[in-house]
Amino acid sequence: MSSTQNIYSRPMQKAEAEAVYNGRGRRDFPPDERKPFSMIESLMDNGCYECCGFYEKADDSLCAYAFMMTDQETNMLLLDYFAVCEEVRGKGYGSIALELLKADYMNWGGMLFEVEDDDAAETEAEKRLRRRRISFYEKNGVLMTSQRSRAFDVDFRLMVMNLGKTATDDNIGYLISSMYRKMLPDNLFREHFRLR
Repeated sequence: MSSTQNIYSRPMQKAEAEAVYNGRGRRDFPPDERKPFSMIESLMDNGCYECCGFYEKADDSLCAYAFMMTDQETNMLLLDYFAVCEEVRGKGYGSIALELLKADYMNWGGMLFEVEDDDAAETEAEKRLRRRRISFYEKNGVLMTSQRSRAFDVDFRLMVMNLGKTATDDNIGYLISSMYRKMLPDNLFREHFRLR
């Protein structure tokens, strides 16, 4: 748990994470990017998934959340879902939440980010939105890599936030593949994930 200014972070219990995922998550992420919560629950039970909430100190109201795959073998995290609550967007909460994540997970090697590939956007508006997200992460110290992937028919570019060590372009593919192998049964991994 960390705090900065008027916000603190803490792990979410399973029931709390489920309520956020099935409530706010439905509004914050398109259906094709949302896995069944039962999969997240199973990963949490196996010790390879964590959910973190960011709260206002004044009234304990949720202002952002992050759901992450954890890979003890590679000492890496994968930011699976990250969102700022709609009612407080545009007020700097996203940057503060990333700052708190860095502090809370400094003992990990790094955190991988999958961002929708701006080159694969179907409209100019969608391309601008994707570039804005990428710029936000870059502004907050997340580095773009040359690696790209495709998971469940969505094209991604991979970014990394270095924590305890520096991940390099040549091992990003291995790191993201390791995460997906732990997340998915072998047949789904082969069918729905690939590096590009």
